[in-house]
Amino acid sequence: MSIYSQGGDAKAISRIAKAHFGGSYRAMFDAHGWVLEEGQQYMHQASSRIKEHYGSIVAFEVHFDSKDIS
Repeated sequence: MSIYSQGGDAKAISRIAKAHFGGSYRAMFDAHGWVLEEGQQYMHQASSRIKEHYGSIVAFEVHFDSKDIS
């Protein structure tokens, strides 16, 4: 269950990808060691991978928002 309005998860993921991975979902996947199966797309798999790894999109945001990106 998400605390975001419709599309909020995707916006949060995109914001973190831009701030910490140069806007690249592929770089985010590579940094986590996440691999796509043939035919899968990064953007469509990001939410489920993040929830598996961090427990929620909110936890993902908290993790990366606590990082100094300067």
